[in-house]
Amino acid sequence: MLLLSAELYLLAQTPQTDAYLRALVPPQGDAPPVPAGAYNVAAQLLAVEEGVDRNPAVARVHLPDSQWLSLRAARIAQAPAAPQNTIAVTIEPTSPPERLPLFCRSCALTQRETELVRHLATRSDTRELARRMRLSEHTVQDHLKSVFAKTGTRSRRDLLARALGS
Repeated sequence: MLLLSAELYLLAQTPQTDAYLRALVPPQGDAPPVPAGAYNVAAQLLAVEEGVDRNPAVARVHLPDSQWLSLRAARIAQAPAAPQNTIAVTIEPTSPPERLPLFCRSCALTQRETELVRHLATRSDTRELARRMRLSEHTVQDHLKSVFAKTGTRSRRDLLARALGS
């Protein structure tokens, strides 16, 4: 977690956050690295509070080693020692269910292809996929071919490994 002032200046951060930040933004000298994503989610929180935007103050960031991080901003409840209007930005690994829709959007999958990938994540076979989606097994196979082409994968196993990070 890192703490930002109401003006978005860095106040403090936990040691684990420092490690994540250094992976996101290579440091320059001894200054603590703070990625634009942390400022972006804090600014989004301000936009929500002002009624300018209704989207949640959340962002996901991809690291080179196929790890995804989620950044979330929220106000800290006032404590006697805390500066007024402090914003907390949490940084944590993104869970597989959070990664799946992001992966599908980044690969430009259609709504139906995204639905198929969600069902694949439950380890369903073709017959079960067809039943759940109310399609023929041949249509399911056609959708799978399209998904494989768009994602650069060749098998269900490869697809799920990329989509879920497993």
